Amino acid sequence: MSNKFEYSDEQLKSLLAGIFSGEITQYDLPEDLYNAISSQLKSGLYKGFGGGLSDFSGKDLELLNELRENIYMFSAAKTFTEVSQMRDLLFNENGDLRTSREFTKEAAATFENFNENYGKTEYNTAVASAQSASKWNEIQRNKDLLPLLVYQTIGEGLGCDICAPLDGLTAPVDDPIWDGIMCPNHFNCECIVIQDDKENATETLEIERNDIVENAENKMSDVFIMNPGKDGYIFKEDHPYFDVAPKDRDFAKTNFGLKIPTLKEELSEE
Repeated sequence: MSNKFEYSDEQLKSLLAGIFSGEITQYDLPEDLYNAISSQLKSGLYKGFGGGLSDFSGKDLELLNELRENIYMFSAAKTFTEVSQMRDLLFNENGDLRTSREFTKEAAATFENFNENYGKTEYNTAVASAQSASKWNEIQRNKDLLPLLVYQTIGEGLGCDICAPLDGLTAPVDDPIWDGIMCPNHFNCECIVIQDDKENATETLEIERNDIVENAENKMSDVFIMNPGKDGYIFKEDHPYFDVAPKDRDFAKTNFGLKIPTLKEELSEE
């Protein structure tokens, strides 16, 4: 799998022609687009987690499989949203049907925005969240010896309104603050938590850390207020792709008609 979005010019041409003709709709989604999106994001998942499905067992495999399934659900929701938005471009602002050339130009720009611009950020989020999830399992295994977590701001986070105030914040592994501010805490967040013992680290006073965390969460997008390792997902249900109209909710429950390969099926392909 590649970290790049792999979709050929011929596939794009076929996609746009299918939408224009009505052969492809948000209720009859293109599997090749879904597969391209999920493949890119899975590559980020496996990179961040430190390996593929066949590299793990036990709780690590259980967690990785949960994250994998979430990637597929997110990819289906993204495919639905993307196709829906491109279908909206069939008519211009006056309500007139666009010509094939006009539609192709508008829809191709939308396609690029979803899969190049958004896609890169989503891939980076998959990597960072998978790293965080894998780290959480490790933290749990070592918490008897290293019972504290220290938030460490890195890179651009030093000037970040969200992350800079969290730098150095120290609290027990099982403190509920880590339910919301476990990295990443925004798009392209590079910050980490490090594990320490009580001899080398001093806890931030509870009332102080609660105030710091509350202020940070007030500035965070809801999609990042979570803990990937505890919650078992990369992309939270609050993400806009999952926000469908009431009439489409039953369809969404079927993963928008798109298949999620089983763990056994994916293991056989590795």
